[in-house]
Amino acid sequence: MKFLKSPAKTGLFILMTLALAGCPSKYQRLSKKPVEQVNDHVLTTKEFANQLARKLRNFDALAAKDPNNIHRIKEEILRDFLVKSLTLDWARSQSIVVSENALDKEVDKLRANYPDDLSFRRSLAQENLSFSEWREELRYVLIEREVFKKINEKVKNPSDEEIKRYYEDRKDQYKRKERIYIRQVVVDNEAKADAIKVDLKSKDFADIARKFSITPEAKNGGLVGWIEKGTVDYFDPLFNAGSGIQTVKSPFGVHLIKVEKKAPASTAPLEEVKAQIIRALKAQREQAEYVAWLDAQLRSSKVLKDYDLMNSISVDTRGTND
Repeated sequence: MKFLKSPAKTGLFILMTLALAGCPSKYQRLSKKPVEQVNDHVLTTKEFANQLARKLRNFDALAAKDPNNIHRIKEEILRDFLVKSLTLDWARSQSIVVSENALDKEVDKLRANYPDDLSFRRSLAQENLSFSEWREELRYVLIEREVFKKINEKVKNPSDEEIKRYYEDRKDQYKRKERIYIRQVVVDNEAKADAIKVDLKSKDFADIARKFSITPEAKNGGLVGWIEKGTVDYFDPLFNAGSGIQTVKSPFGVHLIKVEKKAPASTAPLEEVKAQIIRALKAQREQAEYVAWLDAQLRSSKVLKDYDLMNSISVDTRGTND
């Protein structure tokens, strides 16, 4: 029995079929049967198949038929539904709500990324989503954001001692190769480069870069900034070059380069990477807090999964001309 048909980005049709014996009259009953139930939240077979089709649209025909991919995505749908249900229940218990006004503002903000309403509606159609479905998904994203914020209220900032210990334990991560600090003027041929090189003897490099360079950093006076050795192969000869303007050729054109500073290989000092370490430590604590929270929600919830029903939903892909 054909269950769902969804146009794929790859120019294929993805069809969901229920591998259950029975006549077409059972369609309605099967479509409403729960694949998963979390407390009072129900994921029906039809909703499950819709989500599966939507996710498989990003695969080519071969990958969409791969049993491993299908199984992984099915498990992902069950897991996402579980987390979403637990999140909504906890939000309700904490009186966390998203007002219609706040939701409308977020809708308007996202719609403003599209040139017109037709483009916006077309993007929803490509994802096989109605506007109301998309709006409710957005509501959940906003609720989820507030739930995470509430959970993370308990997370404390790391102490100076913890920051120092983290830095000492991972010092190798903060090693830096030899570096140079450069400005450049890039032009499309050698004749222009030769003429500009003469001007650079008497004129300000940044002004020349703003006027003649064809690369994006021209507006910043040709400032590229720090480049580590081995990062860009055609810049590597600059590390052993003498003073003065250096000429380098690359696929982008002819570069006239001024090396303003050099720095030997070193280890970044703690103060320079402190903010990065604080973010890493807080992320670890937030993850631990979230895992503990999720475990507590699971232990206090009723979760039912019908794996036989889930496995009975099979996938077939057909070309648009079939």
